[in-house]
Amino acid sequence: MQEIGIRQARVFLAIADSLSVTRAAKTLNRSQTSVTKSLHDLETQLGVKLFDRSSKGVSLTAFGECLLARAREAAESFAAAQELVPPVSMQQSASTARFFRMDVSDRWLDAFLAVAEYQNIAVAAEHLGLTPAAVSSSLRKLEDTLHMVLFERTPTAVVPSAFGQSLARYVKLARAHLGSARDEIAGLQGVKRGRIVVGTLPFVRTIIVPRAITRLMEAHPYLDIATVEGPYNDLVTGLRCGDIDLVVGALRGSASDKDLVEESILEESLAVICRAGHPLTRRKRLEWSDLLQYDWVLPRRGTPTRMRFERTVGQSGYAGPAHVVETSSLVMVRGLLLESDRVTVLSRHQVLFEEQAGLLAALPFELRGTERPLGITRRRIGTLSPAASLFADEVRRAAADFAQD
Repeated sequence: MQEIGIRQARVFLAIADSLSVTRAAKTLNRSQTSVTKSLHDLETQLGVKLFDRSSKGVSLTAFGECLLARAREAAESFAAAQELVPPVSMQQSASTARFFRMDVSDRWLDAFLAVAEYQNIAVAAEHLGLTPAAVSSSLRKLEDTLHMVLFERTPTAVVPSAFGQSLARYVKLARAHLGSARDEIAGLQGVKRGRIVVGTLPFVRTIIVPRAITRLMEAHPYLDIATVEGPYNDLVTGLRCGDIDLVVGALRGSASDKDLVEESILEESLAVICRAGHPLTRRKRLEWSDLLQYDWVLPRRGTPTRMRFERTVGQSGYAGPAHVVETSSLVMVRGLLLESDRVTVLSRHQVLFEEQAGLLAALPFELRGTERPLGITRRRIGTLSPAASLFADEVRRAAADFAQD
């Protein structure tokens, strides 16, 4: 199903607000024929009727109501982007004001977002199936419309300006809302379609997220799911702009972050992990002095796990390990443990299969004060798409099952 265009959403909102094609045409300063054609094209594209027609005007169908909620969220994203522009610019430029009312070419936006992502006009043009000249022309027209610099040209790249970076985030979020509307309309037709992009953090990648994906795909095989792995800040950046639907993993306590909402679903603690057969596995009672005789493998300094570990060691009156290999790769940690007498600190969720296979073992040593909630992080503004909501339900179910195992 084709993407819903920004201008299409603008026309739809004008009709929905006035409940009349004629009045919408006057509001938009377009001919009634043009508005009627735009609506017809959108309904044909979606394969549904968005309005019921009568002699008194139009009224929203169930499909129209579905699109209305998401189109308003898209409009809110453009309105929020308007805050990036000085009020005097809005007053002095009619073209700038039109942009933030979603009166803008989707081709311009395609070029803008592609260049913002690839930072290379030729690569962006290849991705879009256009010529570099066409992409450059779209960027120039968009910058002229906004009277703002969107990119800084360097000898090696085309780098988004601070304004360009922020604007790209709002435009991508608006398009994500419209993409959700398209999937919801398909759902109302009895077909659970849609694409879910999930950001995952280390503690949930072993059991919880794979189990949730498997269950969801068994029930709804027409859904598409993609996972994105990376540092928390990178995942949250994707979440804010709509590239990611939700993030699952250790929570950061973002109560003060007005853009995000966190939901706790499980609590995990850290454990001291080593290879099976390690000399320490034969001890029934361990002290920090025993553990610190060995070399350690730890995450980088400043990561939440490293900070919790160092705090716990410090509270016990010890200085910490003398020799450390730093890595955040679970594959690397596993290899180092299996090939030596090193020890590490991990959630037992992360090495569940290795424990079951008799490769790694958790030592009988309690790391007090390392408890941390796991859960779901999503955007505060807007609602999850039906597909993402179904996935969140499966994550909750998988976490509840894991807690009982």
